[in-house]
Amino acid sequence: MTTDRNNDEILLHVDDVSVSFGAVNALIDISFEIKKHETLAIIGPNGAGKSLLLRLCHGLLAPSAGTIIWNGNPGAQHRRRQGMVFQHPMLLRRSVLANVTYALKVHGIRGRANRERAFEMLRETGLEALAHSPARVLSGGEQRRLALARAWSLEPRVWFLDEPTASLDPAGTVAVEDIMLRIS
Repeated sequence: MTTDRNNDEILLHVDDVSVSFGAVNALIDISFEIKKHETLAIIGPNGAGKSLLLRLCHGLLAPSAGTIIWNGNPGAQHRRRQGMVFQHPMLLRRSVLANVTYALKVHGIRGRANRERAFEMLRETGLEALAHSPARVLSGGEQRRLALARAWSLEPRVWFLDEPTASLDPAGTVAVEDIMLRIS
C-alpha cells in the first residue's frame, strides 16, 4: 500500500488475497482498494467467487494468504462499520420491527432510541405498515428491503451487497435500487 496523503481516504485495501479449501483454490491473488464515497462493482459468471470475496471482505472468512486492511489497520475487521446484505437475506423468526430492533440492540442501541431508529428505517424502506408482521411471510422484495433497513440502521461506512436485486420482479428491483441510491 502506498504512503501518500490520500491513504486516509482508503477504507479497505485488499492485497494479494487468496482463499483455498483444501486443494481447491477459490480465489487467487485478488487486490483492490475501496475509497470513501466510491462504488465498486464485482462482476463475473456464477461460481467465480464474487459472494466469497464479499464474505471475506466482511470478515466472515479469513484469507488463506494475503492481507485485508481496514482504515490502515491490518487484521482489523471493522464489521461494526459495514453493512452486509446477502442475496438470500437471513431473517429472524420475529416481526419486521423486531428484526431491526434486535440488530440495534446487539450494537448497544437500546430503549427509545432503538425503537425510533427502527421505525425510521422501516419508513425509509417502505415497510412501516408491515412493522408487526412476521418477517418470514414477506415477499422476496420486502425481505430484501428489510435486510437493507436492518443494515442501514447501523449507519455503515461500507456496504457489501450480494446481488441485491436478483430474482426480484421489476417493481421490487426499482424499490431496492431506489433505497440503495438514497443510502449512497
